[in-house]
Amino acid sequence: MGLAIKDIIVCLPERIESPSSLLEDQGYSKGEMHLLSKYHRLKGIPIREERQTLDQSLIECVQILKKKQSLDQVDVVLYAHSSHVQVPGDYGLMYNVLSHFGMEHLPSYGISQLNCASSIAAMDLAKRMTECQPEIRQILLLCADQFNFLPNSWRYIRKSTVLGDSAVALLLENGGERNVIQSVNIINDTRFHAGYYATEEEMGKFNQNYVSNIISGMEATARACGMELADLDYILPHNVNWTTWKEFLHRTGFDKERIYLDMISRIGHTFSNDAMINLSEAMTRGWLEKGSKFMLTSIGLGSFFGFALLKH
Repeated sequence: MGLAIKDIIVCLPERIESPSSLLEDQGYSKGEMHLLSKYHRLKGIPIREERQTLDQSLIECVQILKKKQSLDQVDVVLYAHSSHVQVPGDYGLMYNVLSHFGMEHLPSYGISQLNCASSIAAMDLAKRMTECQPEIRQILLLCADQFNFLPNSWRYIRKSTVLGDSAVALLLENGGERNVIQSVNIINDTRFHAGYYATEEEMGKFNQNYVSNIISGMEATARACGMELADLDYILPHNVNWTTWKEFLHRTGFDKERIYLDMISRIGHTFSNDAMINLSEAMTRGWLEKGSKFMLTSIGLGSFFGFALLKH
């Protein structure tokens, strides 16, 4: 028993665009678009319609969760997001969302400083909070980003991925017995602190160290539970691109069938929500076996590497 994921809701836009259609007339070469589609296997990017606001997306997610689960025992709300600037400074995003459900009195905190690893950082914070305050019964973890208020060119990380919109709501329960968080690990490589604003040369060096950092971070997270990487039953990855996991498989010899890769071509990279979406899909399809150990991964520019080991 421990802090566990009691339920998870995913809200994805109906509109799915190809990388080439999103980035057409932006001056990128056909070769670069070919890299995204053929080698990175990025086929579809979920896009919110311009009129749908971020609070509407979050409210939709919580509404679905509330139909399945009572939220009466939620004591804390956490909101993880990758994009640091999403709404005007005085917009009151969390108040707008929570007041819709009569929950505006609850303490709520935002986590965004780790870019796309912020969702894993939020899980780490939630685990620490319940260890320090065991009276906390449930934590509502919201994870959402959308770039529908910005030009499509902002969605593109050169030669690497395209960012899509999504919202996820997780109900974390203190004392749960399924999907229990065993260990959380955040590492960062400060050599690449420029992140989104890195030069092409800096981004090249980041990519050279990228998979090595993923492997070492996973190994450290597993060791914290007395395990090795090979002992993991499953990996629920971030969906930045297929190339990352092809290299990971080559270097580790990990079984491809034990990494949930289906969503890379379907929706690509959705900021810090990839692993959560993959977990929801894996659970819906009965892909995880009872008692199995699986690892969530989420990587943010800057550069931050987040890993969470759970027991199903």
